[in-house]
Amino acid sequence: MRTEDGLTICVPSSLVREAEDDREATRKLGYVARAAAVFRADRLVVFPDREGDGRRGGEYVRTVLGYAATPPELRKDLWGQRDELRYVGVLPPLRVPWRTGSTPNGEESKTQGLVTEVGPEGRVRVNSPLREHPISLLVPSGMEVEQGERVTIRVSSREPVRARIAGKPEEGFQVVAADLSEALAGDGLAVATSRHGESLSVSRLGDLVSDAREAGGYTVAFGAPERGLPEMLGLSPDRIRAAVADGRSVEPDPGFDLWLNTIPAQASEVVRTEEALFATLGSLTLTE
Repeated sequence: MRTEDGLTICVPSSLVREAEDDREATRKLGYVARAAAVFRADRLVVFPDREGDGRRGGEYVRTVLGYAATPPELRKDLWGQRDELRYVGVLPPLRVPWRTGSTPNGEESKTQGLVTEVGPEGRVRVNSPLREHPISLLVPSGMEVEQGERVTIRVSSREPVRARIAGKPEEGFQVVAADLSEALAGDGLAVATSRHGESLSVSRLGDLVSDAREAGGYTVAFGAPERGLPEMLGLSPDRIRAAVADGRSVEPDPGFDLWLNTIPAQASEVVRTEEALFATLGSLTLTE
């Protein structure tokens, strides 16, 4: 499911736990979506942090991020009216070169749909601009889809509706919900970001870029403000620092290849998640 040198970003459901109101929460999620777009992420995984969730939990975070990741002309059709989307006017534009509409020869049109339900016998229900209500479509052989993902739909007739799933959009990123362990089980060098991890240096960065290329890219996980990955995973900072100093794995092993401090000269007591995203990905996506 991942492309070569792909990027999966993992953020917790408690991401906006400290936001003063829904407007500020939406704005914060907009910066996260911007980072995913700027650094060409394939997937943005929202993993559960149930103990840290506040009033705005995983459903809120997935909805706003999923809306931001959808081409602007399709947002109303795919997402409709939801309380979580009240302040989406503050979202910054992603400026991703979306491609929807008619094919060059005009024989078929192309649009996108949002998977709302994965059913039996290889069928899914999809929100789309074709009908007011979700339509049932067959998933092509060899293709896997998850609830919340966008799919590309080829339309041969709108009245009556004749359409098929042609694949996944090549542009932008997908927003899905998954346990962190599930996200880490895929391809890519699995990196946990934490101030207690190994300090990123110029010399170390070259090795990481090489390792990531061999692994097929990165899967990078971030914590939430005032609740980092160690606390979410029940790991003491001292244990992480000791393991890093000795060059051994952190136990119990959550599934990461390494714990990395990408802002080793941090002067502020707290680095916001959206700040950590840009600082981390700006370094890890450098080329040799």
